[in-house]
Amino acid sequence: MRVKAGILSLVVLLVGAVSAARADWPREMKTREGRIVMYQPQLEKFDGTLLEARTAVSVKLDTGKPQFGAVWIECLVDTDRDTRTVSVLEVSVTTVRFPEASEDQNQQLATFLEGEIPKWDLTFSLDRLIADLDKGESGFSTPGIKSVAPRIIHSKEPAILVVLDGEPVWQRMEDVGDADIERVVNTPFLIVRETASRIYYLPGGGPLWYSAGDVMGPWEVTTSVPNTLKGLVTKESDAGDTEGGPPKIIVATEPTEVVVSAGEPSWSPVEGLNLLYMDNTDADVFLEIASQSYFVLLSGRWYKGNSVDDVMQWVNVPNDEIPEAFSDIPPDSANGNVLSQVAGTEQAREAALDNSIPQTTAVRRDEASLDVTYDGEPDFEPVEDVQGLQYAANTASPVFLVAGRYYACEEGVWYESASPNGPWAVATQVPESIYFIPASNPHHNVTYVKVYESTPQVVYVGYTPGYTGSYYYGGCVVYGTGWYYNPWHHGYYYPRPATWGFRVSYNPWTGWGFGITWSRGPFTIGIGSWGHGHRHGWFGVGGYRPYYRPYVGASFHKTNINININNPGGNRPGGGNRPGGGNRPGGGNIYDRPQNRDRNAARPSTGNRQQPGAANRPTT
Repeated sequence: MRVKAGILSLVVLLVGAVSAARADWPREMKTREGRIVMYQPQLEKFDGTLLEARTAVSVKLDTGKPQFGAVWIECLVDTDRDTRTVSVLEVSVTTVRFPEASEDQNQQLATFLEGEIPKWDLTFSLDRLIADLDKGESGFSTPGIKSVAPRIIHSKEPAILVVLDGEPVWQRMEDVGDADIERVVNTPFLIVRETASRIYYLPGGGPLWYSAGDVMGPWEVTTSVPNTLKGLVTKESDAGDTEGGPPKIIVATEPTEVVVSAGEPSWSPVEGLNLLYMDNTDADVFLEIASQSYFVLLSGRWYKGNSVDDVMQWVNVPNDEIPEAFSDIPPDSANGNVLSQVAGTEQAREAALDNSIPQTTAVRRDEASLDVTYDGEPDFEPVEDVQGLQYAANTASPVFLVAGRYYACEEGVWYESASPNGPWAVATQVPESIYFIPASNPHHNVTYVKVYESTPQVVYVGYTPGYTGSYYYGGCVVYGTGWYYNPWHHGYYYPRPATWGFRVSYNPWTGWGFGITWSRGPFTIGIGSWGHGHRHGWFGVGGYRPYYRPYVGASFHKTNINININNPGGNRPGGGNRPGGGNRPGGGNIYDRPQNRDRNAARPSTGNRQQPGAANRPTT
């Protein structure tokens, strides 16, 4: 979403035309052309007199849609232990970030806020501040995130990890005519068998297939494939050069990651540092020379081990406890991408800023609709640690029961109904209890979808990247909650969001990507999704987007990031003219998907807007 030139004129006109509307949050500053709204700040650091926080800000013109950004502030504060309050004495705006806004626009907004915020009677609850500090040193880490190491396998030859969500579950395939074919439904890979032959096949790409006597392997390339199975692959092509042979198949039924190197590990020095990196892998693997410890980065989390073996034993090292040498990795080097996962770096801060900016839209009430499919009658279970809140276990859609009303979140929009079967209408407010859903629940991500405002015609909604699996934890963004969620499988199979098994990697230019496709030339092993009512798939609502690091000949080649080159600002690593742009940690705009565009509406005038009852995510 682009911040238009009109914001520049709005900021200029704000001087002398501001009124603090209310004593609580959000705070509103009105102008002739619109308004600026500042939401509840989120604490990052507090040392007694200096408080650092960040806050979401929206600039709303009467003639346009709200434009959202993030602001970082430093405050000189006075603490009164008797009244249990913290008062703001001075304010400095250190960073303003609106997607794709110019540095001049950001700077003018920062200057304006720096002059106006001190005029407010700003006080914080000391008890609220202490509660925020208890969440972690960063002050706004996502509670409940897990970082226990998955099973990590090192392969010295090309390999593809085939992930099963527990033991294989077979189900007869429909729409295959009279053929008697079964498929393993609890995997995104195509594993099938003819019931009579009970031989398993996995398409490798082009005409290349694998077979095995058991799903767990061993798998071998085969040319003897029944025509009924060949017909399941709609497009076949020449497999081309598969120098070194096709990859081996590794099947996992538990959280697992595979690190592939071209032969024995090969190491190169990181420029000027006491670090080596494995240069014949596309994974991020390092050796700290002084301690002789190995480090690997997976799903935004660091793990430490004493050796690089076939099955490696690793323990988590929090992102804010990683050795200091990692923060000195040159940003424009082959390993510069890992700086986003090293707490305290500008790259980590930049990623955190991006992770706070919501994607918003106006949804037309008469165009938005929802159909929810259940496996049998709706089956509701209590949400752990949230009194009075239940969720439907036997559907792929997040559906909740609160005080006799039903609420569902689909494609970044909230709906409500008097019945679990509908009809569903776009919700104008969401019960506060929903925003306390813990990370241990498979639908925790819906707590990052909000209703901002409403009119009789439209509802203004938005989501931050937590909805698509990007969470702030330990000073950095990480992917996934780290929890394993039991899938639903009775008549149908419904998978839950997964953290491990798909080589999730963060790139400061494009955000999170999935390396689940093994490819060299035209030889490809890909994934798909299958199942009744299966909307969210294996990667939640974010969907599948591959990242690319080329495999060159017999070795891997890491692509330089060069994140500061051609950056007009120069002071925002990862900023400037970067491809991908936008809300990087959260992936593409869900609201702009083809199936969702018809429900979007232009923003009307502000005359008949209403503030929703539970627009903001509560802090615990």
